[in-house]
This record gives sequence, structure tokens and C-alpha cells, in this order.
Amino acid sequence: MRKITYFLLFLLLSTALFSQTKVTLKKAGTLSLVKRDNQNVQKLKDNVWLVQGNTNIYCDSAYLNQLTNSAQAFGHVRIIDTVDPVNISSDYLEYDGNTRIARLRNHVVMKDDSVTLYTDNLDYNRNTRVGNYFNGGRLVDANNELTSLSGYYFTDTKESEFYDSVEMVNPDFYMDTDTLFYNSNSSLARTKGRTKGITTEGDTLNTTNGLIYNRETQYAEIYEGSISNEDVYIEADTIVADDAKQVYSASQQIKMTSKPDSLTIYGDKGRYLKLRKEAVVYENAYLRKMLEGDSLFISADTLYSNQFEEGNKYLTAYHNVQMFKSNMQGKADSVSYNFADSTIYMYRDPVIWAENSQMTADSINIEVRESKIHKMNLAIDAFVIQQDSSNNFNQVKGRNMEVYFDGGFISKTDVNGNGESIYYIREATGASSMNKMKCSNMALYFSQSTVTEIRTYTEVDGQVKPELEIAPIDRKLRGFLWRSDQRPLLRQVARHLRYDR
Repeated sequence: MRKITYFLLFLLLSTALFSQTKVTLKKAGTLSLVKRDNQNVQKLKDNVWLVQGNTNIYCDSAYLNQLTNSAQAFGHVRIIDTVDPVNISSDYLEYDGNTRIARLRNHVVMKDDSVTLYTDNLDYNRNTRVGNYFNGGRLVDANNELTSLSGYYFTDTKESEFYDSVEMVNPDFYMDTDTLFYNSNSSLARTKGRTKGITTEGDTLNTTNGLIYNRETQYAEIYEGSISNEDVYIEADTIVADDAKQVYSASQQIKMTSKPDSLTIYGDKGRYLKLRKEAVVYENAYLRKMLEGDSLFISADTLYSNQFEEGNKYLTAYHNVQMFKSNMQGKADSVSYNFADSTIYMYRDPVIWAENSQMTADSINIEVRESKIHKMNLAIDAFVIQQDSSNNFNQVKGRNMEVYFDGGFISKTDVNGNGESIYYIREATGASSMNKMKCSNMALYFSQSTVTEIRTYTEVDGQVKPELEIAPIDRKLRGFLWRSDQRPLLRQVARHLRYDR
């Protein structure tokens, strides 16, 4: 009795397993036996319905080979699974019931919830529930449309892989790349290698190392790439674009260029506020601007640029500011640049070195005309020191000064209020003397950084001493401080030099 029970149980399980593995005919208008490839097969026509387990195959006509457990289906082919939500249609199907692989051709449409895949060539594995298309395909969901020459769709995870000539399109964004991974549930797209994207607002994204993009959150993360539009160009190791907030954040090896002003800022961390046209860069931050056909570099703890109003564009560098130009260097606690009047403002202990001259004051303004330094205004406790070829220090001090430049050299200095000066004169005989004077105002004229004329107004005191009669205490005006050891070097200001070699 027990043996009979086991036999019946085995028979039931075998029957159930057979029904799950064999492709069987459920319905057809006509049935006939024909030979194909030396094998007897069933030729089915009119409203054909084949079944394997939960899978239903509908078509206009088919060949069913029970020996190989396979079928060929023609015309209005549909695969519908009562468990798997995937619904596939095509013009032609080859189905292997043993491997459960369906090879669909021509006008293939694969639907899975809100995802639809269009192609002419799709191989779908019912065991792994993975579809592979080739020779072109298009996937559409609620957020994006993606096309490529080949790809995979994973029905369990709603993930897709796209290869070769990949394009992603939605109402906000266009992107092309060679490799893209996409999740329809999260709308998250990730690319590898070369990628280019263009927003409907005209922003262009480029990268050589891929990006992450999510249309629902309007978020993109770009690796070793750039973002540009008509106002700005941003390049960095990593750029995060938050289009919902209209903010671009960047880190490591940043290059941020204001296109209208030919101004470039470098650094390791920064952000750009698109609507307000504001840029902030910090950590190893410095900028480059062309003056007199030469690069002016300015470094600081933080650089801030505002390009929003056409008549009120400005740039601010604050804390530990250093400046470098081939014929001029400087330092201060903070510096600002006004694009409207082309003036550089230096605050809190500013120092300027030009050739062999040093200029200090409570504040210094540098006026730029046609990309050339025209004049420096030294306000309150102005002091100019110049070291000559004999290592003597020519000195001028006063309440305020105006220093004029011609071709990069000092051409004239006007001293206004409490003027004092020390200048060394070398005679034709080789003897030298020191001219020391005080007056309310004076003007000094230069040729190739050498004083050629001094004009004094309301002179108070003046004397000339030969070299041998000059006491050490008389060689320096009160407040003299030669600070050449603080003069910045290029490698201290332009810290990366990644783009400037």
C-alpha cells in the first residue's frame, strides 16, 4: 500500500513538472503534421495558443516541435506570463522550451509596468528574466527615452545597460555616451567614459570619466569633466549640478572661467550660483587675469566673484592675499576688483613690489586702463622704497601718493601732504651723495625706474650729504621697512600650475 502511495505521488509530481517544462498546444484553428529539417513537427494556424507553465504564447501561425520542445511563431506574436508582468510582442519568435529562451525579431515591443522597450532583435531569458537586444533599441519610461545599438534589461530590478552610441532624451536634457546604466524605479542614470550632455537652457556637460544623472531630482554628478554656458566654464575632478537649486558645486583641480571677462579662478573647492552668477572658490584658490599681455595671478583663502549686474561686476579675495605678475607682486589681507572702473583695491597692510620698488600704505588702489596698469593710489602713510644698483634705498613718504606707470615702469610719483624723501645721487666722477628733504607736496619723475627730476612745493627742509658724511640713522625715513623676504613667488600664488605651464 505504501509503495502504491509513493508511486502515485511520484506520478503527480512528474506530471506537474512535465506541464511546467513542456511546450504544449492549448488551441489552434488548424493542425497538421509536416516535416521540417527531417523532423516531424506540428503546423498550427489561426489563433494559435501555446503554453509552458505560466507562460502563454499567442500568434497567427506556428511550428511546434515536441521532440526538441521548441516552437517557431509567426505574425502578431505575444508572450504573456500570468506571474511575470512582462508582456512581449513581435512579428516572429523562436522559443526553446528547454532553455526557456525566446528569440524575438521584427517590431519587438517589451512592456514591463511603466517601461517599454522597442527593438527588432530581442533575446529574452525567462529563467534569468533578462532581455538582451542588439542592432538598435529604444527604452521609454515616465522620465526618459534611451536608445543604443545594444543593451540589457533586467525585469527583476528594473535596471538597464546600454552600449554603443547611447542617447538619453527628456524634456530637460539630452545626453550621449558609449556606456550607460539606468534604473527605471529611481530614474538614476550612470555613464562610463566619454559623456556629453546638453540642457534645454544651453548648459553643456562634458566628461571623460562618466557621470551620474537623475531627472526626478535634477541632479548630476560629473567626474573629470566640465560644465559650460554663455557665462561660465567650470572644470574639475568632480562637479555636482543641482538644477533644482541652480547651483554647481565642484571639488579638486577646479578651473572656473568667466567668459565675458576673461577671468579664470582655480582651487580645490567651490560653487557657482547660476541665477545670481556668483562664484565662490576656496582651498588653494587663485585667479588669473590678463594685464599688459601678461598673466596676473591672485591667491587667497577665499575668492568670490559676482557677475550678475552688468554695471556692478566685482571680485573679492580675502585673507592672506598674494599677487604675482612678471613685473609686479603684492600682498594684503583682502583685495577687490571692480569690473566697471577696472580698479584693484587692496586693504589692510597692502604691499606692492614693482621691479626694484616697494610701495606700502593703509590702502592701495591700482587703476587699470585697456588691460594695462595706469596708476596706483596710496592712501594714508604712503611709503615708496627703491633699491638702486649700489644697494642704497631711495625713499619717498607722505600722507597720500599717486604713482603713474608707463609700459610697466614707474614714470611719475605725486606726493600729497607731509612729503619726505631720500635719494642717492651718483656723480659722473663716481662719487655719491644723499639728498634728503621735507616738504608738503612733491613730484618725482622717472626713466626706467631711475629718478630724473624732483619737484618740491612749499619746501620745509632739505640737505645734501656726501657718502662719507651720512650717518646710518640718516639713511632711513621713519617707518622704513624693507620687506623683500615677503615678496611672493609664482609657485606660491599659482599653486596648481596645472593649466599655466
